Amino acid sequence: MRRWLVWSLVAAVVLVGAVVGGVAVYRKVTYGDQYDAGHSAVAVSDGSVFTLVVRDRGASVGDNWSATVADPAIAEQVGSTLVADSLSDRIFGPADGGGAGERLITFKAKAPGTTTIKLTNCFQGCDNDRRRAASSTVSWSVTVGS
Repeated sequence: MRRWLVWSLVAAVVLVGAVVGGVAVYRKVTYGDQYDAGHSAVAVSDGSVFTLVVRDRGASVGDNWSATVADPAIAEQVGSTLVADSLSDRIFGPADGGGAGERLITFKAKAPGTTTIKLTNCFQGCDNDRRRAASSTVSWSVTVGS
């Protein structure tokens, strides 16, 4: 009986370790290295995947992030994902008025060189002065090495 319990615990620990390790590998392959606004100069290798991270209050509030790459020959956007703050939002989707988290905008480095990537939050459509004033832009200088 004791031996069965020990092996069950060992199996559970191994299973949890495999799941955590699998998630870490998936995140690294999918998002690459991540850079927030505090890291405005980014250096990556040619062919690598990297992600720029900004705070997102959620679409229900009016956040709408978009990316502009000055030289698309150097880097291209390959994805945009909202990672919700709340575990229940991650599982069931955001409730009305919810959905805040981190916006992960992912890029692939295509060729050596330096370019500027701007992430712009056009708050609630940017169609009047108040909304334009509440909007923001974050810039990164991205250098792709060979």
